[in-house]
Amino acid sequence: MKKSALAVGLEAAAGRPAAATATETAMPSAAVKASSLGVTVMIGAHYPSEVRRALKLLEAETGRRLKPLLAEAINDLCAKYGKPQPCTIED
Repeated sequence: MKKSALAVGLEAAAGRPAAATATETAMPSAAVKASSLGVTVMIGAHYPSEVRRALKLLEAETGRRLKPLLAEAINDLCAKYGKPQPCTIED
């Protein structure tokens, strides 16, 4: 029985590498590839619709895309708490 990408990821995070089947080894999904290479991860949360509206206004007023705006906000938050600023996303 084929394991889901989530199950494989959870086992890997727990330090228990899963034995991959021939199909999984030959053709892993793009999400599993990116995740296992440490390229990017999804970070998200649910907020009231007003937050989305405010972000859209910032995009329109600044001419910048959402991803770099959020990267700036993450860096500002990390700086506030004396942590390294991890985001290097450019416009």
